[in-house]
Amino acid sequence: MKLNNNTLAILAGGLMLSGAASAAQPQAKFYGLLDLWAGSIEKPSDQDNTAQLAGGGMSTSFLGARVDYKVNDEVTFFGVAEMFLRPDTGEDGRYNGDEFFGRNAYIGASSQTWGELKAGRTKSPFFIPMVVTNSVKDSFAFSPMMLHTFNGGNGGAVMGDTTWNDSINYTTPSVGGLKANLVYAFGEEEGESGENKVGGNLIYRQGGLVATVSAMRVREGTLNNGGGAGERGNIPGATDQDAAMAGLSYNFGVATLYGQYMTLETDTTAGDVDTDTWQAGVSVPVGPGNVLASYANSDFSGAVDYERDTWAAGYDYVVSSQLDLYAMYLHDDIDEVGTGSTYGVGARFKF
Repeated sequence: MKLNNNTLAILAGGLMLSGAASAAQPQAKFYGLLDLWAGSIEKPSDQDNTAQLAGGGMSTSFLGARVDYKVNDEVTFFGVAEMFLRPDTGEDGRYNGDEFFGRNAYIGASSQTWGELKAGRTKSPFFIPMVVTNSVKDSFAFSPMMLHTFNGGNGGAVMGDTTWNDSINYTTPSVGGLKANLVYAFGEEEGESGENKVGGNLIYRQGGLVATVSAMRVREGTLNNGGGAGERGNIPGATDQDAAMAGLSYNFGVATLYGQYMTLETDTTAGDVDTDTWQAGVSVPVGPGNVLASYANSDFSGAVDYERDTWAAGYDYVVSSQLDLYAMYLHDDIDEVGTGSTYGVGARFKF
């Protein structure tokens, strides 16, 4: 057989790549976070308080595994699988019926030049902007903004959960402190390509400043493909939703101030519902930790008409980069439903 120069070059290149692949060694790591707290919980709809030992006071507990395969100095392929768990009972998931790898499950590739592309179950474009611009971060027990945003049994109005099934997720490299993120989730409905989730965000970091904007659209067909309490939000009969938010935080040294605004337009079986939510918070360094405070207000109008006010305060004592101890109090007031107070002390351990 006669080989031309192009064929020889392709064969030589293939052999070189094969040799590099056989020499490269994947890097694997196991990691996680365990958060337990003891205290009392009373939601506005409850008749009385309940004393409890619970998981997820300041962060939702999880276990994760990641494998990185470095192709060259520019490109790395990776795979991630992360499961939520409840350390007070040893059960998997945030609640009964949650996806097993509910936190993340994806494969992807990253490049210093082109950014990062992931496919699988990946983060909603709303979640990270919500976390970085509120003072109590990702606490589903004590963060007013998280209770007003994502549901998970706590009355949040946003549809689509914190992580999206069947999604393609792209993040640009940082340019002057600015990153962009785009997410598309297939609804996998026969003949209904428009039944999907789509959204994105911008996050800018410079010195003590963090600024972000995010928007997303959720259509009913994708909700059947997600499962779990977090998919539909708490608005009765919700079918479709358009959401947008803006957040800002600035570290002045003596304190970090936080502010957020969110607007939702929700289609329901009973008519349209408009929701306006704002949050203000502060984190003040005191001793080895931080005093935290946050207030959120949501106003619902249209087919649903009520107001919700929630505030929280507490102290997070930082023992080390792996361990912190906290004491928190939250008060929640929903018109025509009632008021409730949740308080407790806990520990968060990262590994």
